[in-house]
Amino acid sequence: MIESFLIMDGDGNEIPSDAIEDALAFTCEVCDYPILASSVEGKPGSALEKPAKCKGCSTGYFLDVRTHAKKIYIFRTDAF
Repeated sequence: MIESFLIMDGDGNEIPSDAIEDALAFTCEVCDYPILASSVEGKPGSALEKPAKCKGCSTGYFLDVRTHAKKIYIFRTDAF
């Protein structure tokens, strides 16, 4: 469950989002389209190799869940 985690972008800035169980909804940094990413291994958004893709502009995102710190970083795949 990631509902109580602090959600940040790749630069460490807190961003608006909604978490439900293991899914996270946020808006695309490029085009403001809504994105849904999962923290469950193998699902879209769970890793660099399995990004959640924006349906507005195709930008890829993945979650870096840091359970010990109760933080989630959202990274764009084009940054790697």
